[in-house]
Amino acid sequence: MSDLVPPEVIESIVGAKRHATKHLGRAVSHEGIVYVLHPHECKDSGIDLRECPFSFALDEGIDQDTWAGYEDQAVELRIRNGLLIPKGA
Repeated sequence: MSDLVPPEVIESIVGAKRHATKHLGRAVSHEGIVYVLHPHECKDSGIDLRECPFSFALDEGIDQDTWAGYEDQAVELRIRNGLLIPKGA
């Protein structure tokens, strides 16, 4: 299950401000961890963010090849075949 990162920390880790509607993320290569910054609409909905489809996709892991070239930078996220991927990959 995905872990919750405090709101005041996640924007700093991802390297972006929380967007109104887009899920953003960052694959931190030296940690081997992908962080998800949920948008305001998701955060403000009142759901447990671990119940978000993007959190479930993160729990499934990532395809290393798909993330090649997208590590260590903020990217918009998508879900494809149940996995979390950077938009454009």
